[in-house]
Amino acid sequence: MAKDRRVSTRRTVARVAIVVLLLLAAVFYVTNRYKRAHFGDAQIDEIIFYFTNGADSGQMASLTAAAQDNILFCGIVFFLLLLPVIDFYRNRITINLDLSFLGRAKKLAINPSRFRLKYKFIYALSMFLLSTWLLLSSFGVFDYVWSLTQTSTLYEEHYVEPRTAALEFPEKKRNLVYIYLESMENTLFSKENGGQMGKSIMPELEKLALDNVSFSNRQTGLGGALPATGTTWTVGAMMAQSGGVPLKSSVLGQDHNSMGLYKQFLPGAYTLGDILHTHGYNQTFIMGSEASFGGRDKLLSQHGSYAIHDYSYAKKSGDISSDYGVWWGYEDKKLLDFAKTELGRLSQEDKPFNLQLLTVDTHFTDGWLDPSCETAYQNQYDNVHACSSKMVAEFVAWIQEQSYADDTTIIITGDHLGMQTSYYDDKITEPNYSRTVYNVFINPAVRPESSQGRLFSSFDMYPSTLAAMGVTIAGDRLALGTNLFSGQPTLVEQYGTIDALNNILSQRSEFYEKQIFLK
Repeated sequence: MAKDRRVSTRRTVARVAIVVLLLLAAVFYVTNRYKRAHFGDAQIDEIIFYFTNGADSGQMASLTAAAQDNILFCGIVFFLLLLPVIDFYRNRITINLDLSFLGRAKKLAINPSRFRLKYKFIYALSMFLLSTWLLLSSFGVFDYVWSLTQTSTLYEEHYVEPRTAALEFPEKKRNLVYIYLESMENTLFSKENGGQMGKSIMPELEKLALDNVSFSNRQTGLGGALPATGTTWTVGAMMAQSGGVPLKSSVLGQDHNSMGLYKQFLPGAYTLGDILHTHGYNQTFIMGSEASFGGRDKLLSQHGSYAIHDYSYAKKSGDISSDYGVWWGYEDKKLLDFAKTELGRLSQEDKPFNLQLLTVDTHFTDGWLDPSCETAYQNQYDNVHACSSKMVAEFVAWIQEQSYADDTTIIITGDHLGMQTSYYDDKITEPNYSRTVYNVFINPAVRPESSQGRLFSSFDMYPSTLAAMGVTIAGDRLALGTNLFSGQPTLVEQYGTIDALNNILSQRSEFYEKQIFLK
């Protein structure tokens, strides 16, 4: 009797395990399918960073919406996976196989409901393992794990310590307005000028790039920065563009960036904010989301002592009501209005200023379409990009009318490539087209030796920003970045391709871990 109970218990446990394995297989398969379709470029380093540094309400809302959109499909997949193992069709289905092609006349009748439990478990385990492999592959986990077994000497060979670099500021220091545009790339510009559209979706940003200094990877037409490992999400992009190094987290979960043991954000890095703070600049960073997302508050406070005007600040200061909230916090229309007010205040001070902005309307999925935006396109994301282009261009035009305009350099750049991969795949018609991050330097203090045919990454924005402000940099290099206004080769140019550089960047670096990550 006891033996029968043990057998019955084991069979019950096996049946539960089968159902759980198939449910996980369905979830993993649907997640893999959604990720590949919408965010094909996202890799495991970004996922690790956000899991160890937390996500804000906007990120969670996007994930929740994605889950809700796929619940029905997940249920269908789960039901189909269950068909070979559930018995509701007992003895109603028979599969007849004719094996005469094997050389002898024989027929085999199979009743799926009579498969032995161990075979059903093997089937469920196989589906689980297959879906897990697909999911891990889509995030590049196997390549990531392999890279951890490799060690590079990239930093020993190429890193230039910004703390000790010889920098010479002009006698009259220039102001800086630096605008990070969420997910802004060149794909949506006209084919005539380097994009993939018959007619530009963002004509204002396209014109700004054509009329000013814009560095391009193309020999003709608009292009931009190529995506380097550790720079392809907002916080990583901010670190790369302001500090010339990628953002990498500990695979063991011992996060020392922002929320871990030391609560420090790359303490060994020395950024644009650090340099300008040392040289007496007033510095403000305005964003319509929570600065705590991904440790951005620590990056800005620990590297430059920025005054941080984020979503929480806007509520506390009365700029918006305490219960106000759209998209990730508040929309870009308000962001640019707040920036005008802050520029008015900063321009009255007796110090040069560095005002930086981070937009958010163009974030995936499909962006935030402000009620004031025109809707000339059927696709919402098209309308969002068109509206963002118009708003940013109007903001630039407003700055250029102010009394401090002649002494102010304006830099506008995408933070990273758009993450809604399927949206861009539908636009691209050239098989070898390279998606690149947007950039434009308005009213720089110097002219570039050449702005075309430059293979570069976000790291190069760091010294190039200082050069655009009239700062002379001995050797024209800082951290891993190269001054694009000079003729010095970038790391991408030295390695030949962005893939070759990324292969090195993905490897472990003792210098990075000890001198930048944990210093």
